[in-house]
Amino acid sequence: MRSSGGTSVRLAGLSVRCPLACGIVSVGDVLRRLRMVALTATGLMAAGCSSPAPAGAPSRSTRATTSPSPTGPCASVRTTTSIDQVPQACAELWAPYQVTKVPPPDILQQEHVPPAPPVVNMTDGAVSDATARQWADASNRDSGWFKWAEASDQPGLLRKLAGPAVITVQDQEALSVGAYIIQPDCNLYPTQASLYVVGSDGKSYFARKSLPTDTSYVFVVRYTGPCAETAVYPDGHSQAIQGLRQPTTVFTPGEFRQDVVLGPLWYTDAGGNCQDSVGPPPEWCGR
Repeated sequence: MRSSGGTSVRLAGLSVRCPLACGIVSVGDVLRRLRMVALTATGLMAAGCSSPAPAGAPSRSTRATTSPSPTGPCASVRTTTSIDQVPQACAELWAPYQVTKVPPPDILQQEHVPPAPPVVNMTDGAVSDATARQWADASNRDSGWFKWAEASDQPGLLRKLAGPAVITVQDQEALSVGAYIIQPDCNLYPTQASLYVVGSDGKSYFARKSLPTDTSYVFVVRYTGPCAETAVYPDGHSQAIQGLRQPTTVFTPGEFRQDVVLGPLWYTDAGGNCQDSVGPPPEWCGR
């Protein structure tokens, strides 16, 4: 999962991508990846905080996660394939993403990336409910790409999905020696989500964590836990990377991006959680 910068847990996106973006709970760093990819801080080992109080009961989304069109230069790619074995136009399309393998156009559909949970919009009208839902779905897509990148040993693609502080040291070390990482869905896709404006208190909080972010909005998301990822090394041995030990609320600040190849994404560059000793904004934790 992605980390929260400060204490390492990976969150893949809202996927928290827990990322952004969860990894080993130690020196935390979104994800998404949660993703998911979970963004946490030193206090993650403590009990997870309660989820933010909803501002009202939102209607449940029935939208299906969109997938890349089956047409185009990579339409003939049916499974993850070495970039030197795909059509030239397809290889040229993916070359800027620093990958050695290319996924099929419908990889997110194959991964069954779910729609985001209903979003509690706490922006006081700064963002419409429809836009908040769009961003939350983009975060889940980001986590789906994060999952594929780590499972296919494609660290270069991770930089397109999240900032460096959101990728845990443990994940980076495993990928650097040729391991691939298996991310379970509980590490990537949250069960609850609220969207807040990052005000002066939020910016001060991230600055105290040495994670200055210029993003204006943050998803406050809930992951079920316990959850762990698995690193599989070239010699065949595997190692569990402990992530969330219990239900946990984490923060995934970011911005919406529309990528020409990857589609809509929620790019996360920082993170944290309700147990953080540096003191997150109380409203993010329902206090």
